[in-house]
Amino acid sequence: MNRDFPRHLDSLAPLYDFSEEILEANDIAPGVRFPVHLAMEELFVNMVRYNPGVDTDIRVSVSVTDAGTVTVVLVDDGGVEFDVTAERKVNIDAPLEERTPGGLGIHLIQNLADKLEYSYKDGRGEVIFTKGSGNEDV
Repeated sequence: MNRDFPRHLDSLAPLYDFSEEILEANDIAPGVRFPVHLAMEELFVNMVRYNPGVDTDIRVSVSVTDAGTVTVVLVDDGGVEFDVTAERKVNIDAPLEERTPGGLGIHLIQNLADKLEYSYKDGRGEVIFTKGSGNEDV
């Protein structure tokens, strides 16, 4: 299913409801749902925050295979290029007072998703991630 969401943080609750309806209808386990929601929210928030001058909606697609694998696609028309698959230096072992802000959300997505892809062409960014190679809790 596809749906366009206004580029605003007020869209987070409707985004959650949209995806949860699909995941629930497909009997996706909570251990798969949580990482899907977390990754989707983090990506959506980044698209909103780092493209403040863009007013186009963000298109979100959620699908589930017969085997229970969830695929989410977020399309950002007009945003700047930001490759979420690029490796980032994040020292997760450093004390909080020694850490540099930023990057932890993308680090989490890279580690939560089973597969993460990014493409950018002519001002259109697309992120695709999958989670759950089956329907067991993770």
